[in-house]
Amino acid sequence: MRLALAVILAAACTSPPRVTATPSPTPEPAVLSITALLDLSGHRSAIGTAQRNALQLWVDQHQARGGNPVTVRLRIADVASSEARLILELRRAAVEDQADAVIVGAPVQDEEIFGRAVEAAGIAVLLTLPASGDPVDRPGGRWTFALAPTLARLAARQVDEAVARAALTPALILSDARDRPDAMALALLAELERRRLEPLTRIALPVDGSVPPVVRSSLSVLRGLHCTGTALACAATARAAQSSGASTLLFLSYLTVPADMGEYREAAQRAMWPGSADLLPFDAPPTTSVGQARAEFLRTYGDRHGPPSTHAATAFDALTLLLHAAERVGADDRERLRARLEETTLPLIASTYSFGARRHAGFDPEAIVYLRWTGSAIGIAPAPTPSPAPTPTPSPGASPTGTRRP
Repeated sequence: MRLALAVILAAACTSPPRVTATPSPTPEPAVLSITALLDLSGHRSAIGTAQRNALQLWVDQHQARGGNPVTVRLRIADVASSEARLILELRRAAVEDQADAVIVGAPVQDEEIFGRAVEAAGIAVLLTLPASGDPVDRPGGRWTFALAPTLARLAARQVDEAVARAALTPALILSDARDRPDAMALALLAELERRRLEPLTRIALPVDGSVPPVVRSSLSVLRGLHCTGTALACAATARAAQSSGASTLLFLSYLTVPADMGEYREAAQRAMWPGSADLLPFDAPPTTSVGQARAEFLRTYGDRHGPPSTHAATAFDALTLLLHAAERVGADDRERLRARLEETTLPLIASTYSFGARRHAGFDPEAIVYLRWTGSAIGIAPAPTPSPAPTPTPSPGASPTGTRRP
């Protein structure tokens, strides 16, 4: 696979050289042309479909408002859970479609090769799913903006949650065999090593979704299962854990789509995943413009498709960020659009995004909470139950109740 991607990248680099700080060949200055690359087929199709729904909602709302100084044209392409196809579609967007920016809503398996392709394209790329770290430190980082928490940040938060809930060990990491390498699993193992904690065993789940015998035989003693792929991939294991009567906690990934919780049945009550606190239902009518926009997104998306995932809201935000930049510097110059994004701090639906010259991971880490499915909506996972404190030994001169004698 790596050799195939290298060949594709070499082909991409044979395109005419890019000259920076000059207008891109977009023929209509008031038109912002955006290409979204999503997994609309393959094993991650639910993630791509949720983002496509959010992008279409944004376009519908933008057109309904009317009188917009910048017209947005959106093309959505299916990369079919294929890294090679992702690279090809990126090149097509930059060279053939002459897009002004690209939204990537699919996981990037090889960040080095992908980054080199972005550098060759010379176009702003917004990632709606987690990258391993801040893209500014990697090839193509000047053009790449991460709108999701980094995998390193998510791994640190997950270890914190597992420790607080006494579910760190014994536990297993469950990977999807179709994701190689499993970047989130590697991030979890790296975080455990950094803290000098005992590493967890990683097991690749079969493509057919069945429960491996080694997992089934250990369910009764496990305190935690860390599913690093899609929620649907771990559904059978979650149901088996529930049937065994074990008190196993299920830590699902940031890629979780709430619609998959129906496959979990009763096991959903023990599942949790990281997401944005800003997507929780409002207890009272919001009073700020940002709060009102969030409430409108939750209501409209919910009416059409059910509760949104965090990455669906992030895809919605990606279009807003690009329009915000284009309205200030124009849509006909890729370098100026990129530079404007780099200067942006903006509160939106899923987070407040803040970028800078040395910060291209813009998601506010304080917005991350652990979510659960209540059966009809998304809520915050219950706070960890503290371990009971040992009963103190009465000090000499104290009564059996621990109060001092008069």
